[in-house]
Amino acid sequence: MKHIYLFCSDSRAGDYGIGTYLRELTACIKEEQGIYLTLVELQSMEKEFSVVESEGMRTIKIPSPRLASYWQLQPKKMEQYNLAVSCLLKLQIDKEEDNVFHLNYLQHDSLVPYLREMFPLCKIVFTIHYMGWLTLIKGDEAYFKKIIQKEEVKRTDATEKFVYDDYSRMKAMCQSVDGVICLSSYTFDILQTGYGITQEKLTLISNGLKDEAVIVGEEQKRVIKKELSFNENEKIILFVGRLDEEKGLRLLLKAFEKVVIHFPDAHLIIAGSGNYDRFLKECTSFYGKVTFTGKVEKDFLYKLYQIADVGVHPSLNEQCSYVAIEMMMHGIPLVGIDSAGIGEMIESGYNGYKVVGGQDSLSDVDRQSLLIKQLGERMLEILQNDELRQRLSENSRIVYRSRYKDAQMKNKILEVYFK
Repeated sequence: MKHIYLFCSDSRAGDYGIGTYLRELTACIKEEQGIYLTLVELQSMEKEFSVVESEGMRTIKIPSPRLASYWQLQPKKMEQYNLAVSCLLKLQIDKEEDNVFHLNYLQHDSLVPYLREMFPLCKIVFTIHYMGWLTLIKGDEAYFKKIIQKEEVKRTDATEKFVYDDYSRMKAMCQSVDGVICLSSYTFDILQTGYGITQEKLTLISNGLKDEAVIVGEEQKRVIKKELSFNENEKIILFVGRLDEEKGLRLLLKAFEKVVIHFPDAHLIIAGSGNYDRFLKECTSFYGKVTFTGKVEKDFLYKLYQIADVGVHPSLNEQCSYVAIEMMMHGIPLVGIDSAGIGEMIESGYNGYKVVGGQDSLSDVDRQSLLIKQLGERMLEILQNDELRQRLSENSRIVYRSRYKDAQMKNKILEVYFK
C-alpha cells in the first residue's frame, strides 16, 4: 500500500487555482487501488488539531499558531511551525510505510528537511503553481536571467532583490525534493535553463478537470439570458478571476471600452472577488455594459459559461489556468495574452487568439497600449463573425478533451507516485 500525503493550506489560494487542483486530485486518486490518501491541512483555521477518517481517506488538520494568517507568517516563524507540523505527523505516520509527501506551496520549503529527518524512507513531490518573479517583472525572462547572474553585492535594487530571493528559494526547494511537477511547458523548460534542475527530476502534467459542461443551444441560451435579465441580442464577454492587477483586468477594461464603441451589443461580465473601487472608475463611460458579480457559486458560474460568447484571460502569470480549462470545456473561444502558461493553452485561429506585447525595446506604456489594442481587436473579430465564433467554440471543446480531462491528469500523477 502506498500512502499519499497531499498537503494543502487554509488560505485564499484554496478558493482559486491551488484549491481546485487539490480537489480534483483528491477526487482522482482517493479510490485508486493500492493508495491510501491523507489530506494534510496546514494553517487550518480550526482551533484544535484533529484527525478524521471518512469516505476512504483521512484528513489531518493542524491549526495556525494563534490563528495567524498563512501569509502573515514570516520565514522564521514558518520554520518553527513546520517543525511542530512534522512532530505531529510523526505521531500519525508509520515511518516504515511507503510514504509520499506531495507539497504545493513554496512556503513549505522548511518542512522538507524535517520530513527527511523523521521519515527517512519517504519520497517528496512538489507541484509549482506560481512563480512570483513572473508577475513582478512581467515575464521578462531576459531580465530575470540577467538578475540571477549578477554578483550579490551589486544586487541593491528592491525588485532585483525580490526576484533573486524568489529564484534562490525555488531552486533550493526543487533541489531538495525527489520530484517536481510542472503545470506548463514554460516552467518545465525554465527550471532547466534558468534554475539548473535536471530534466530527470521534472514531470510535465497539465491540470485536468472532469467534464461537467452542459452544452446548450441558442434557444436555451436565450432562456438563461432572460433569467439573468440580459438582453437577448447582447453578446457576452466573460472574465473569471480575482480582481487583481496581475490578472490583467485593467487592460481588459480599457480594451472593452474600445469594443463597445464599435459593437454596442457587447456586455462584459466580471466574476470574482476583490477591490471593486479601483476598477469601477475605469468603467465610467460604459457602466451599463459591465456587470461585476462578485464571487459566485459553481452552479451559477457554469450558467455564465453557457451564455458566454468570448472568454478573456489577460493574466500575465498563470501556470495552467483552470478558468481557461473550464471555458474550453464549455466551448468558449479564448482571448488571452501570450504569457507564460496561458500562451500554451491558446492556439491562435484555432480555439481563440493570443496577443503579444511587441518587442522588448518597447516601454511598459507602449507595450500595454499595444496589448489593449490587440485585445479589443480580437474580441471584436470574434463577436462580429458568427461562423468564426462557432468554429473556435467547437475547437475549444476539442482542445479540452484532448489535453485537459481529469483522466490524463490522474494517470500521469499516479506514474509520479509509483515511480
